[in-house]
Amino acid sequence: MKSTPGSDAPPSRAYRGESAEARRQQRHEKLLEGAFEAFAALGIARTTMRDICAQARLTDRYFYESFRNTEDAFDAVHRWQRELLLQRVAQAMKDSPRGVESIARAGLHAFYSFIKEDPRRAQVLLIDAFSANRQSAEKVQRSLEQYATLIAGIARSLYPRLKRGFNLEMLMWGLLGMAVQVGTVWVRNGFKEPVEEVLEYNLYAWQGLETWVNRMARDAMDAAQARRQREGVRPAAQDDEEAIGEG
Repeated sequence: MKSTPGSDAPPSRAYRGESAEARRQQRHEKLLEGAFEAFAALGIARTTMRDICAQARLTDRYFYESFRNTEDAFDAVHRWQRELLLQRVAQAMKDSPRGVESIARAGLHAFYSFIKEDPRRAQVLLIDAFSANRQSAEKVQRSLEQYATLIAGIARSLYPRLKRGFNLEMLMWGLLGMAVQVGTVWVRNGFKEPVEEVLEYNLYAWQGLETWVNRMARDAMDAAQARRQREGVRPAAQDDEEAIGEG
């Protein structure tokens, strides 16, 4: 309630010692948690506004105080859990020993552990996120760019002399897609396999990445050496840099 000129009334009415804004924030958090519960139990296709309100134990009018519709509520829940996941994965990769396999293992372990510790996350992050509708899928696709960018940045620090024109982002998308698909199958199977076993299926690809990049480097060095032989001796460092690139 706004104060009138000359009035000593506060800008909003307090109730039981709490401001209107504090109560609104509490309702928003209850609705967010209620939406998380409803989407996990019913899936986005079957969840209604009334389902979310029932879980939150709030009336319809408060739903529209926080969200425009159920898709808006889903976006909020997905963003909430996605940000928590990104923080977990980034910290795990930062704390791991340097080396592609160690970093990949740490990040993947954080990812799968995050999903398993609260199975509701699997429905929101792995299942509904990609099947809800085109608009939601496009939003999720854009959000995945955060993960791809994070992983590509780490890969560039490990392989600073990648071949010019090498599409590292495309490779990261492939590895990321594999992690998501393996995780989705794992979820649908009821988390039967332990996390460490699920990790191994992904790590085969990361081990192959290291072998592939090293082979590209060797091939570039061989090509540079052959060119030097054809054209005459040139400074090796300069020629190698031209052949391999600085990433």
